[in-house]
Amino acid sequence: MGISRRRDLDALRRDLTRWLHAWRPEALDVQVAPLEQPATGLSSETIFVDVDWTLPRNPGATGDGTATGHTSAVLRLPPDGDGLFPTYDLVMQGRLQTVLAGAGVRAVAPLAVEHDESWVGAPFVLMPRVAGRVVQAEQPYLRVGWLAEATAAGQARLHGAFLDTLASIHRLDWEGLGCRSVLAGRMGGARPGRFLAHELEHWAGYLAWAGEGGAPPLLHQGLAWCRDHLPDPEPPAGLLWGDVQLGNVLVDEAMDIAAVLDFEMASVGPAEVDVGWFLALHRMAVDRCHGDLPGFPGHDDTVAAYEARLGRALDDLRWYEAFAALRSGAILVRAARLLARLGVDDSWLTQANPTVDLLAELIAG
Repeated sequence: MGISRRRDLDALRRDLTRWLHAWRPEALDVQVAPLEQPATGLSSETIFVDVDWTLPRNPGATGDGTATGHTSAVLRLPPDGDGLFPTYDLVMQGRLQTVLAGAGVRAVAPLAVEHDESWVGAPFVLMPRVAGRVVQAEQPYLRVGWLAEATAAGQARLHGAFLDTLASIHRLDWEGLGCRSVLAGRMGGARPGRFLAHELEHWAGYLAWAGEGGAPPLLHQGLAWCRDHLPDPEPPAGLLWGDVQLGNVLVDEAMDIAAVLDFEMASVGPAEVDVGWFLALHRMAVDRCHGDLPGFPGHDDTVAAYEARLGRALDDLRWYEAFAALRSGAILVRAARLLARLGVDDSWLTQANPTVDLLAELIAG
């Protein structure tokens, strides 16, 4: 769904070339191939960058004094214009990816995290490009595409690898790794034992901003329900990936996870927040496609498998799935507002938001 403005890739290429010369001043020559932007969207932009370098040889090396090299990279930028979120902290994401990669999580450690907006008009993260396939979550991926065409055994292997990866994030010593400092702008004054309350109020503010006074009433009912039924005491806190879905990993040929992507929604709280998000989004995909993949376990089996990986029982997930439906619904309302500005009919999102039925079911009774 392309809503943000299409970037001038030629201008970006010139600006990035200037930055590369400053980043690697020892380079004798820098040649940046025409940039590729696989898609525009509502969230951070992804641009493929291929660079050929001419560098001086190390002292004592044989040859004419120069060496050539090639770098395939991915540039991550905030959207060029309005996006899904009020702010895009690419610097935080880059720092968090560095921490995660150093801790053994299959996140992509950036080559560089640039704070200075003057180079290309925004802060950015430059990462090595990792080979892998992507699940196109905006398509009915449970029915079409490489994942749907895989064997049941391959699907099961990917599902298990995905849960392994998520558990590797949740089991981290997030405070010992310095994540409190990395996420300071996101966590605000959140206190131990009150992370869920902080997270809920963060999304209450987002709903007010995204809806511009016109969000579906059920989303406000869902917010009130979540406030009234806030888990107390809350489960142990850990680092949260945030946007836990199959579309945010790269998958290798062995149906393993090659890389974890997209930490825009990262925060701190119980693992149940991430698990609830994954289950709620997958449930809506199953409803949309009228069935799941043969190799994927059902809801209860997924929960049991995750508990084994996490090393503790999960809290009753009803609240967390309702919270996920509330957040997803709020994001879709923001998408509707952006579509409406382009003259696109947004009634299917504001009046028949696909998350609303799920939220209504979860908060009933």
